[in-house]
Amino acid sequence: MTLPRGSWDRPWRIPIVALSTLGAALLPFVLPACASAPDGNARVAIVAPSAASFPAVATFLEQRCGTLDCHGQVGRSLRLYGFVGLRLDPTDVPGGRATTTDEIDADYQSVVGLEPEILAAVVQDGGARPERLTLIRKARGTEHHKGGALITPGDAQDRCLTSWLAGTVDEGACASALMTP
Repeated sequence: MTLPRGSWDRPWRIPIVALSTLGAALLPFVLPACASAPDGNARVAIVAPSAASFPAVATFLEQRCGTLDCHGQVGRSLRLYGFVGLRLDPTDVPGGRATTTDEIDADYQSVVGLEPEILAAVVQDGGARPERLTLIRKARGTEHHKGGALITPGDAQDRCLTSWLAGTVDEGACASALMTP
């Protein structure tokens, strides 16, 4: 048997290389055995404003932001459904029947799903510093928004959104917001 040049003076090298190669080949099969299986029953609690108090906010958002040329279309991260825009039921048409509860639920999921971690922090802080949310910054015009600034800090529209984030919807502000052009 002829050994490769230089291996005769280091006979220990051949078994180490062979073991390393074998170990590398077995690694993909051994590592998964070390991991535990995920718990199929595990749930993560979502910290978000109340879905029960969202309909007043949804009505304002739908009217102000949910038209077909804005957030009432499929291509938006914030997708709003309802009477004036995108409909959940493909047989419904904009301007047809009133916004459904399923559409309000979809709007809620869309809003709370935008930035869940930041939303949770704002809610846990009692609505303090809502401008941490892109939704608020864009609506106020402090961050670029194709639709421009739609609300002003402290106006009825702003109070409608921020009161919901704080945990107590200002129904009067939401009603007034519907009358804002």
